[in-house]
Amino acid sequence: MDRVLYVIENNGYSINDLNSLKDKLSNLGCPHTIRVSLTHLEVVAFCKDSKILREKITKSIGFRILDIFIGEPEIKKGKELSDFILFLDNELFWLAHTFMENPWKSYNEKKLQSLVLYAGALAKAQEGDKRAAMNLIQMAKDLGGDEFIDLNCAIKQIDLIFANQRTYASKCLNVDQIIKYMRPKT
Repeated sequence: MDRVLYVIENNGYSINDLNSLKDKLSNLGCPHTIRVSLTHLEVVAFCKDSKILREKITKSIGFRILDIFIGEPEIKKGKELSDFILFLDNELFWLAHTFMENPWKSYNEKKLQSLVLYAGALAKAQEGDKRAAMNLIQMAKDLGGDEFIDLNCAIKQIDLIFANQRTYASKCLNVDQIIKYMRPKT
């Protein structure tokens, strides 16, 4: 089964509109998840991309599709951290987490996993699930993520999402520390 992420312009929806958005998208005909950002909406559909599906989404929500990601985004070796930061800054948190999965696994460093959990926590907040978001932040802390992430700042980002305000998620990162861990061991 395919997973397709539709990034849709957001002209006024807030996190408080999640139930309304779910109702509007109940006719998609396949399982899906909705995330709300101040700048865009994300609809993740677990089915094949098609013109019919795109039309249902745009007709239901009323706004145009800005981008489509089928499967995972292309990950360029050596660009993982900069792409992670770019996607965090654009509030594409679910996509951001994918850029740090390879470094975490290839370096076998649990602290790098905390970055994946941080982005996942922000995505869960965009889905309206504060409890899951806070659990992921706690998991990041338990892995020693406070060396890479200012966890108080991370919690503020979650609060900003629920207040329908712009986040500054990459500002919570200790980029110099992250780079040290991502350098090849000699």
